[in-house]
Amino acid sequence: MPEDDRIGVLHLISGLLPGGAERMLVWAARYHDRSRFRMGVVSLMSGGQFAAAIRESGVPVFELGQQRGRLSPAGLRRLLSTVRDFTPMILQGHLFHSNILSRLTGVFRRRLAVINTMHTGWEPVHRRFLYACTDFLVDGSITYGMPDDLPNIEADLPPSNHCRIPYGIIVPNGDRDDRAAARVRLGLPPEAAVWLAVGRLSPEKGFADLITALSRLGGNQNGPMVLIVGSGRQEPDLRRMIAGGELSDRVILAGYQSDLTDYFAAADYFVLPSRWEAGPLVVLEAMSAGLPVVATDVGRVRSMVKDGGTGFVVPPSEPEELARAMERLMALGDAGHDWGKRGRDRITEHYDFVRTQRETERFYSEVLRRTGQRGGGP
Repeated sequence: MPEDDRIGVLHLISGLLPGGAERMLVWAARYHDRSRFRMGVVSLMSGGQFAAAIRESGVPVFELGQQRGRLSPAGLRRLLSTVRDFTPMILQGHLFHSNILSRLTGVFRRRLAVINTMHTGWEPVHRRFLYACTDFLVDGSITYGMPDDLPNIEADLPPSNHCRIPYGIIVPNGDRDDRAAARVRLGLPPEAAVWLAVGRLSPEKGFADLITALSRLGGNQNGPMVLIVGSGRQEPDLRRMIAGGELSDRVILAGYQSDLTDYFAAADYFVLPSRWEAGPLVVLEAMSAGLPVVATDVGRVRSMVKDGGTGFVVPPSEPEELARAMERLMALGDAGHDWGKRGRDRITEHYDFVRTQRETERFYSEVLRRTGQRGGGP
């Protein structure tokens, strides 16, 4: 690595498939202060659609080729070698496995500040135990959350050296793109009621529940449609469900899309059917696009969606309740779309990712001052 007097920040994450924490790394790569910081990303697994997006911003991505949830001795050696060559001042872990690994990596590298990133205050007991046993190896922790929730999750964090920062997203400028033109580009009927859902095609995202819910709504070709944007191992099962329920004309599996602009513009509503989430940033993105939302009561959703004000919140894993809420929102007509405008105004005012990134960078400087770090050498 050439001589560079900027602060080196190396991010450690399990993989770069689409997800909230991963999406924040894409945005950090694009909007970090390049005059002060030199950023890199280590992905324990290789591949993942977001790796290319990060590289497009001029940020290097080091892929270690590990299996999910496993780290081989060769992978550990490669990680330590990457840290040595990149010479960071800060090693920042994201989510549980990478947080623990960043703590252990810091043992082998002197003059390296270790920061952990939490995207939810709740963790199962065994994870809390491992965190407690290794808290002494952390120089700082960041928790991202909704402003109303941040004080409530303070008790779930390490007792000191942590910073609570509101979530941010990339807020689009101006009004929504033209709905009719977007539908033409996507080949959608001009007058259909279109729901958008975005996420990895895996069981915890609840897309099977969404397909079941849709089957309860207008059991003919004139019923509402669902666009599901994402890829994953559950795709064959979902396709069988769609075919078996004779929903091929009403459910479109659009695959992974790097640009969601047309999909947000073409949709009338957004639905999050997840069975589990931490802080689903895609809900904030949908609100910023002016879409009213139906979402399951998981993670920080209840702080994102004002139930009865910008959308409806329903219990997870209950397709009947999901269908009922979708039907209620469609029945509101223009009033429901006013909810979407209200949600967009809230996001525009409070959730700009650039502000989130600057607060994160201020915490970097605070940790380095407190720990007296001056470099990333051995």
